[in-house]
Amino acid sequence: PTMAMRLSAITKALRQAEDDLGVALFQRSSRGVVVTELGERVLSRARTIAGEIDRLDDEVAQLRGEQIGSIHACLSPFAAVQIMPQALARFRKQRPNIEVHLSSGLFPGALKPLREGRTDMLIGPTPPTSMLRDIQSEHLLETPIVVITARESPFLKARSLADLVDARWIMIGAPQGPGDIFRKPFIDNGLASPKAATTCESYFGAMALVETLGAVCTFPLRLLENLKKGWDIAPIAIREPFAPLQISLMTRSGHPLTPVAEELANCVRGQAASIVHADLKK
Repeated sequence: PTMAMRLSAITKALRQAEDDLGVALFQRSSRGVVVTELGERVLSRARTIAGEIDRLDDEVAQLRGEQIGSIHACLSPFAAVQIMPQALARFRKQRPNIEVHLSSGLFPGALKPLREGRTDMLIGPTPPTSMLRDIQSEHLLETPIVVITARESPFLKARSLADLVDARWIMIGAPQGPGDIFRKPFIDNGLASPKAATTCESYFGAMALVETLGAVCTFPLRLLENLKKGWDIAPIAIREPFAPLQISLMTRSGHPLTPVAEELANCVRGQAASIVHADLKK
């Protein structure tokens, strides 16, 4: 059956669920239909079921040797620049006809599509353990964290966190996301926690704000080395270290990847291992 047919069946099932549960999943009015809070939960389950049916079809076909199917991967900016291009190049040599859909995201926002099965894998900063419910996290590598600012900013001369308490901070991503790490070293060193008046979901957007405003923000060193050419920014040589950023491959617990998705995951693992090996040779 086609996806349209499946969605039609799911719609009928939702109407039946309303009758069986005795609660409204949708609020209907002259202006249209709005999903209720309970309806959102039911729809989330329905999407997961529909996605699993599609994966089952792909898996059976792939086990027969057919070159069909698709993979959905969500990447952090670091993974998009440092890991996926080389990993995908390896994958394409073996699986040239498999559709690969790449999106960008960071935790916590990127975790919901992964849990619902809309994303097969997430490659990026490792979330806190408390956020990893139903998610399997596999460590790939780590990258040092530096604090950056504009080359003309007076904060470039800072040598201690104490010099940056009153700086204009940019936080990359949402609160409780990987960019939120900038506060902890201040607290650990007995300093006032700085405030980020501006948050930015884009690494490139954050770099533009840093360059234009003379603001400061934490940034993965490996990514900075790739992107800093053409930007009037530089790392600040402060004494206190930031904990390195851990990069992981995340999948849903209890939901094995399809054969071709596992192949792509192996290419990701291989590229991460190459980066680690190159570091050891330096």
